[in-house]
Amino acid sequence: MLMVSFYLFPIKFPILPTETFNTKNLMAGFGLLAFIYDSVRKRAMLFSRYTLISAVLAALFSVWCLYSITSANTYQMDYATYIFSFIIWLCGAYGVYFLLRAYHDEVDIKILTRYLAMVGVFQCIIAVLIDNVGAVSSFVDRIMYVPGDYYREHHRMFGLGAALDPGGIRFSVIQIMIAHDFSTNPSVRNNRLYQATDLIAFAIILIIGCVISRTTLVGSLLGIAYIIRSLIRMRRGGFITVGMVQSFFWFFLVVAGIVFFAIYFYVHSDTFQQYLRFGFEAFFNWAETGDLSTGSTDVLETMWIWPDDTHTWLFGRGTYGVFENDTDIGFCNFTFYCGLIGLTTFSIFFLYCHFAMVNKFRDFSITALLLVALTFIVWLKVTTDIFFIDALLFCIAGDYEDEEVGQDESTMIPDDAGVWE
Repeated sequence: MLMVSFYLFPIKFPILPTETFNTKNLMAGFGLLAFIYDSVRKRAMLFSRYTLISAVLAALFSVWCLYSITSANTYQMDYATYIFSFIIWLCGAYGVYFLLRAYHDEVDIKILTRYLAMVGVFQCIIAVLIDNVGAVSSFVDRIMYVPGDYYREHHRMFGLGAALDPGGIRFSVIQIMIAHDFSTNPSVRNNRLYQATDLIAFAIILIIGCVISRTTLVGSLLGIAYIIRSLIRMRRGGFITVGMVQSFFWFFLVVAGIVFFAIYFYVHSDTFQQYLRFGFEAFFNWAETGDLSTGSTDVLETMWIWPDDTHTWLFGRGTYGVFENDTDIGFCNFTFYCGLIGLTTFSIFFLYCHFAMVNKFRDFSITALLLVALTFIVWLKVTTDIFFIDALLFCIAGDYEDEEVGQDESTMIPDDAGVWE
């Protein structure tokens, strides 16, 4: 779990050579060695067609960005070196996969999601401890590079590498993966304990994750919609079944318990009340003033800034960031940086990565669609990259190279699991 956290939420240790060298780089180095070891053992270096095609798309995007900044004479290398970021994420993912495979022999989405959920809950618990226990806060400040003073000055909660928008984006991906597990995994559907653990993990990440970063709410809402859809699909022939009623009853029982505890701590704990009011500021504003907005959304409304010439629209002007373009919005920044051509190339890259695994994993089409939605919704706020989850799925898909999903009826989830009609 710690290694998964090091990959997903990179942190910097004082003992590492430089401040720019973090645990993601360490996992990438380990993953590269693991890949070489497996290649020597198998006497072949195997790359799936998904990895190769995504690498070509990432390289094309990098080359185009390099052209944009060179022609504009700006040399801002933020995304011109994206192919190297792609390689680091992929090598790091292989390191995680290698460790999981060493313990579990065969790794699937169910196992990966369990670890992602544990890491998400772990980060939320650590963040609460850092914010409330001085000894924990001092210990974290000693063992890792963290702009703790900045977070405390701006009253922002943080975990071990989990903070602000990057933390919220990763929490959002975890929420979608938990929803996928809850909705498609027959062992979860048929086991009330597994359902409860999924929902409790989802609730913890929703509440505390939104305090760390309100971007978490995007993935949480997408995940909730997926879970409710899966419960509704349990009817047979258009009729409500006993199994559907039982699942809905259990679902709402757990949700009611979570809501009860949230209200209880909101009333009896000033700290928890502050957490909820910050994390769900939009809903509190809507309830109290009728205005569904937050301070950050008000600022974003002033950041819709677009190019004023055709050349910049098509090719960009090689500038990136709020200080250069007066905007944090992802679509605007990508347009200024590499034009619509670069933005389209990057969009195609993510579309391919998210949908590539549909043919490898059962019932993954909805999850892929939600990952696409998450990518483009978050771009309305900031630039982001969620290739880390695609890299993990690419590695896990290697365990299913010979499996043709949907061809063998024995591999299908039965009707009473609620996902096949």
